[in-house]
Amino acid sequence: MRWIALQACIPTEPGPAPMDAAAAQRALASLALGLTPRVALVDEAVLMEVAGSLRLFGGLSRLAQLLERRAAQFFESNQLPAQISRAQGATSLIALGRLRLRAAGIVGKRVADLPMNTLSAARPHLGVLERIGCRSWDDLLRLPRDGVARRFGAPLLQALDRARGQVPDSYEWLLLPECFDEKLELDALIIHAPALMAGVERLLLHLQAWLLGRQSGLSALKLVWHLDKRRDVAPTGELLIRTAQPAQDLRHVARLIAEHLAQQRLPAPVHALSLQSLETEKLLDSAAATGSLLMEARQQGDSAVELIERLSARLGEAQVQAWQPCADHRPEQMQRWISAQGALKLIAGSAHPERATGQNDIKHEALYPSWLLPEPLRLQTVGDSPVYQGRLLRLAGPQRLEVTGWLASADQAGARPAAIRDYFIYRSQQAGLLWIYRERLSVKSVTSQTSVRAPQAGAGHAWYLHGFFA
Repeated sequence: MRWIALQACIPTEPGPAPMDAAAAQRALASLALGLTPRVALVDEAVLMEVAGSLRLFGGLSRLAQLLERRAAQFFESNQLPAQISRAQGATSLIALGRLRLRAAGIVGKRVADLPMNTLSAARPHLGVLERIGCRSWDDLLRLPRDGVARRFGAPLLQALDRARGQVPDSYEWLLLPECFDEKLELDALIIHAPALMAGVERLLLHLQAWLLGRQSGLSALKLVWHLDKRRDVAPTGELLIRTAQPAQDLRHVARLIAEHLAQQRLPAPVHALSLQSLETEKLLDSAAATGSLLMEARQQGDSAVELIERLSARLGEAQVQAWQPCADHRPEQMQRWISAQGALKLIAGSAHPERATGQNDIKHEALYPSWLLPEPLRLQTVGDSPVYQGRLLRLAGPQRLEVTGWLASADQAGARPAAIRDYFIYRSQQAGLLWIYRERLSVKSVTSQTSVRAPQAGAGHAWYLHGFFA
């Protein structure tokens, strides 16, 4: 047996359904493409030719169970009460006939005893076949072929030959498009953007099935809403959603879209929605390559990346920032604060080292304080010792730092200020542990930011408070 027939039955309920029977059949076919490239949509069923996939998945029984489990998990994760029916056969028509017989609640019949209504080519002639006593496939095979061809036409005999394996099957195999692009006409005009989520969720179901069939994860998509043409406004509006990590489970994407739609104002009623995939990525460690639809080691709750994306969508990208290291020896230039949305690739890469490329590996052997002042504070001195809220006790140092010329990063004006310092740790009775540096060159010995002279004997040194230890 090398054919599997599948069918997803979704009970009808009052109100708009998130997925109808045709959409469920297409979703099931997309899931089947994750296991074999030979998938066809025939009538109400999905047919799979799996001869080339049996060795890869450990036999027909394990492959069929895996497919049924993935389909059940897909519908359950999207809260769709679908019932999956499955049948197997040596030919496609045998598998399809057994599937139809199972849908009628009958199992265990031989192929020869399958009723005539399970053969698609015989359905237009069921009345005549019943009156001449042909109730099963075997009854029709006992009749003279020439008489059957003259009375019922050649397609019926050809279907029987295909069912017996005497004629090869010829189907138009299903191919998923390179990019997902689907449009949905809404049942009513929508005037409030959050109400668009009902249609968005229907499109996301189809998108998820497409991703599973292509064994890919989604990194960026575009949602387009089509506005009422009778209004003097732009014909469409759009929303671009990006994620730091490619996703197959689109519940996080749905939450991001909901956050953005909650801040949108529609200039006119919306009558249709379009969803387009912009960026996808093949997932070698995805559910399509394992025994589970969702990730095997999926953690409970949202990840840090998902939390940052949701907060950025809700509060604005400028309100959520992330710390990023910089390749600079000066402590005040070792880090910068950037939009967390822009740093998500680095955050995601730290969770997956195999994806992290081009990151600066900065080693810090010195002891740095917990807080740095925005600008170093010039301190008073007693002799050649700094004073801050009283006398200070030196605990450690010096830690020497020298950045001049090309080693120093340019400021906004394009200059490269030099930094030649000795850092110390001092204790203050009132302020705790302080991080203080002394300029190694006296003020009089530095005539410009680019030229450095030797220090003069007896010249005073400037002391600065730069940070506090916790």
